Amino acid sequence: MGDLLAAADAAAQAAATYQRMNRRCAAHRAAARVRRLTERCEGVRTLATSTVAPLPLTGREREIGSLAARGMSNREIAHRLVVSVRTIENHLYRINGKLGTRGRAELAEVLHDDPPEPPPAAGDERP
Repeated sequence: MGDLLAAADAAAQAAATYQRMNRRCAAHRAAARVRRLTERCEGVRTLATSTVAPLPLTGREREIGSLAARGMSNREIAHRLVVSVRTIENHLYRINGKLGTRGRAELAEVLHDDPPEPPPAAGDERP
């Protein structure tokens, strides 16, 4: 647990530094890493990790952002949530503005700390 806590502390300090530099996407990505690492530390926190704020998203924005980050198209998300494609586009625009992300790959890094796996190329087989 000590190494995980040290990693979480370092990520928290990185998040604070990125925030001061106005690098929102990098700050949110580091903050997401802090949350994942501290979850694995059985609730133990340091001063730095306790200052990390949650993502500034509503529940609906988090839901739509997660679906987009998993690779769903705007049309697929709209169909699943029974809203218009334009509504999804508006939500994604606001999400990207709040998080400082510039697309689905960066959104995936912030929300999931790892980008979605690309689909297999034609003819590739997966085990």
